[in-house]
Amino acid sequence: MQSRTIARFVLPALLTALACAAPGCGDSGKSANAPDSGTAGTPGATGTTVGAAASGFQYDFPADVPFDAAEWTTATDYEPIGDPRAIKDDGDRPFRMVWASFPPTLRTDGPNSNLTQLSIMHGLMFESLVQLHPETEEFIPCLASYWRIEDNEDGKTQTFWFRINEKARWADGSPVTAADVYYSFWHRIQQDRKDPSNVMVFDSGYEMPEIVDRLTIKVTTKKIGWRLFLYFGGMSIYPADECSIPGDRYLDEYNWKLMKGTGPYRLASEKDLKKGESLTLTRRGDWWAEDEPWARNTYNFRRIRFSVITDREIEYEKFKKGELDWFLVGRAQRWVEDIPKEPLIQRGLIQKRKIYNEAPQGYSGFAFNMRRPPFDDRRVRLAFAHLFNREQLIEKLFFNQYEPINSLMPGRDWGAGDENEMIHFDPDRALELLAEAGYKERDADGYLVGPDGKRLSVTLPFGNQGWERIWLPVKEDYEAAGIEFELKLLDPSTLIKLIDDRQFTIYFQSWGALLFPNLETSFSSKLADQFANNNLCGYKNPKVDALFPKYDVEFDRKKQKEITRELDRLICADIPYAFGWYARYKRLLYWPRYGHPASYVTRIDQNPQNSMMLLWWYDAERTAALERAQADGKSTLPQYDGEGEERVVMPWAKK
Repeated sequence: MQSRTIARFVLPALLTALACAAPGCGDSGKSANAPDSGTAGTPGATGTTVGAAASGFQYDFPADVPFDAAEWTTATDYEPIGDPRAIKDDGDRPFRMVWASFPPTLRTDGPNSNLTQLSIMHGLMFESLVQLHPETEEFIPCLASYWRIEDNEDGKTQTFWFRINEKARWADGSPVTAADVYYSFWHRIQQDRKDPSNVMVFDSGYEMPEIVDRLTIKVTTKKIGWRLFLYFGGMSIYPADECSIPGDRYLDEYNWKLMKGTGPYRLASEKDLKKGESLTLTRRGDWWAEDEPWARNTYNFRRIRFSVITDREIEYEKFKKGELDWFLVGRAQRWVEDIPKEPLIQRGLIQKRKIYNEAPQGYSGFAFNMRRPPFDDRRVRLAFAHLFNREQLIEKLFFNQYEPINSLMPGRDWGAGDENEMIHFDPDRALELLAEAGYKERDADGYLVGPDGKRLSVTLPFGNQGWERIWLPVKEDYEAAGIEFELKLLDPSTLIKLIDDRQFTIYFQSWGALLFPNLETSFSSKLADQFANNNLCGYKNPKVDALFPKYDVEFDRKKQKEITRELDRLICADIPYAFGWYARYKRLLYWPRYGHPASYVTRIDQNPQNSMMLLWWYDAERTAALERAQADGKSTLPQYDGEGEERVVMPWAKK
């Protein structure tokens, strides 16, 4: 199973994505404004020449327009994101992260770029114009200090203005300008980037931005949409001199090269990139935002290293040996039975936490390729759902630590989980449905045969050996019903290409979740027959398509939720997925050499490791205590902040 992000637009304080886009393929070509060489064409502005001379990029800006802060919006009265106790470390020891596979590219956009590990890494290097506060969900500054929203006279569009912080700098010391914002947008709407979801979101939503002066840019929408400010303000900003190049050059040159960023980390040396093995980022000593209120006491680790460990068992053993700093426990059996017996846990040398917060939850399940038989028939899809014995898996393998899913937005009032049918294991009903679909006869081996005389046979590709223990009993249930169910372990890179090229019949997919749901980029008919995007199943439904534009223009939160609930009902009724399970918490183990906020994570962060990189810090006293206990071989340390075998953290009092 390859983890993917449902979105790509980086809001740095969250280290997560808040708007939907996905990699894909589009027709090669250029827009009317596309540059013919490495130097981008200007959008018609004239004035003082300002640019990155070292790269040959120049832009003639209009004369500066007088700026009156009273006419703009900003945010200053908000709770600090970082902990005032945090300490920046200056040592060589990296904070160690784990990738299950090495990404097939380092690019921010284009084919194969829509992966969780890339989204997290890019979030450390690139910043957006504005960001959401991770506790209040209100807009606060980032690259832009000020912004404003104007309703236009036509009543059908809006104009967004952004004023860039004059202190904002790229990693090479050059200033961030309105041209960087302009070309970051231009970059996203080029077909030759082969990223159709980017094109769909940005090209359909906005006119070309207008550079007002060196630090000011405005953009007019093509329609009214409540998420449009979020999307434009939250898109990562790239340097104009690097992103304004033709698509073929971008896809090739930046496949294993990173553009310079404005964020707190950078790839300091070519030696820090070891393809297939690891990538190390180093905190910038000259990060422009170091003293900005939203940035204080954040990103405290000097170095962060992402290392590939393809086997979770090897990862766990490395963690216990101290070769890794933390371990997110995925197996319920390990959490319930094994971990309490671990001497390192009993002595407190490794800390154990079950952490709840209010993060949106993603969904998982068998994605059916609806483009071809047998899953172009809803009856077959529903039959397969009835043969997916989640109840047994949850009880026998997962120790009742999880809940079954029946919604695309589980556990949230944005979804219709309180109304959707919960599909239970029911082999008899499954066989009835299969018979209705024409699978009545059996061959000499006992497998069902369809009207075309072909055996009902599917192959489940997967990319992690550890999942075989789950798929083997699942295979038995399908085989018992007369379905040939093959398992095929693939290396992650091969698996990604197989899924992106739609060369699968059934596949188990786990999705992240958005703070503000956007089902369009996962279920729009426009994407169904294109490669490499989030519509894995090839899902098409005109009723669903008709609701997407209504959702976009509805500013009332209650009515927005009514629309997403209806979308949830319609889509789930079509059975594009046989849903899996989810948990409303994360299970974390870590070596107690760190300081951290009392909440451990932010309120809406889906991945504890993101909050760890953002908020945690090395604690010298705890590190010394740990080393003393390790040295004498018998001392114990308290399970900090709690008592008992399992420390449950519920800082927002929601279980």
